[in-house]
Amino acid sequence: MTGTSMDGLDLAYCHFRVEAGKWSHEVKAAECVPHPKKWKLRLENLVLQNAVTYLKTDTFFGHYIGNTVNEFIQKHDLRDDIDYIASHGQTIFHQPEKLLTSQIGDGAAISAVTGIPTVCNFRTVDVALGGQGAPISPIGDLHLYTDYDFFLNLGGIVNVAARTPKGMIAYDISGCNLLLNKFAEGLGHEYDQDGILARSGMVDYALLEELNNSWYFEKEYPKSLSAGWVSKIILPIFRKYPIPTEDKLATVVEHIAFQVSKNVDIICHNENIAKTPDMKMLVTGGGAFNSFLVERMQERTPSLKIEVPDEVTIKFKEAIIMAFIGILRVRGEINCLSSVTGANRDSIGGELYY
Repeated sequence: MTGTSMDGLDLAYCHFRVEAGKWSHEVKAAECVPHPKKWKLRLENLVLQNAVTYLKTDTFFGHYIGNTVNEFIQKHDLRDDIDYIASHGQTIFHQPEKLLTSQIGDGAAISAVTGIPTVCNFRTVDVALGGQGAPISPIGDLHLYTDYDFFLNLGGIVNVAARTPKGMIAYDISGCNLLLNKFAEGLGHEYDQDGILARSGMVDYALLEELNNSWYFEKEYPKSLSAGWVSKIILPIFRKYPIPTEDKLATVVEHIAFQVSKNVDIICHNENIAKTPDMKMLVTGGGAFNSFLVERMQERTPSLKIEVPDEVTIKFKEAIIMAFIGILRVRGEINCLSSVTGANRDSIGGELYY
């Protein structure tokens, strides 16, 4: 898995078991391999390049993923134990309203380099069926993390998922680490560790109000976002406010906490979910390490118990779920939920290369 923050390639070697329709899993090995600087630059700028460069990058990135997987396999001595590889790839274009989504990292190249069957391109069938193609992880939330009512992923984009009487729903809420990391980098940090920088700042309420008034937040779900929305819609708002970077970070944290709370209320209202003291939200993704952000979300959402799990789950939940989605594809079972994406039916997504 490589996400919108483009910081590296997450690899997880997982075992799955199903008994009487109930799934369980175990992570045997996992690590994040940071993208070399040249790859991060190529990925960040690919949206501006021509079609030939796009296709070449798709192929070469597939070979890069395959070689990285081979190194992971050798490091953990896994050669004889792997059934298949499930690869999400890197999202470059995501415009479901135009029936368009693209994740690069050619699955044929991955399979050729590793000699292992590879499943990829999980989103395209759903988009062809009129869905958002995102989020796709709620199928994993549904089957693998059954103790929770809500799920929050604090990645480059923050998205929410929830169990409802009618099934799973999920959608993107706003930018997250795409914003936090950008402002932290401006202060010489790769990211805002524990939210220390944001905690030292002051919320600019005029900026906060303008952020919260963006058109996307009034749009009904299902809906989804891309990195391009953050760079084209949200970041220009900050340029209008000549305030210290710490204050921008504090305001981003407050914006995320406000939107999470607001959307929990919206979901409970729309889906007829009664709030009870035992309701729990599982929080994962890199932003889960930002203790200040977690504190602000809990203070703004007292109706839920927000739980931050073990480090492996925080870092690799999306990679684990990609493996699970791959399993369902190989088994010919539904792996994308129309209740989440708005497609006209559930689907079995993914291309399989032998």
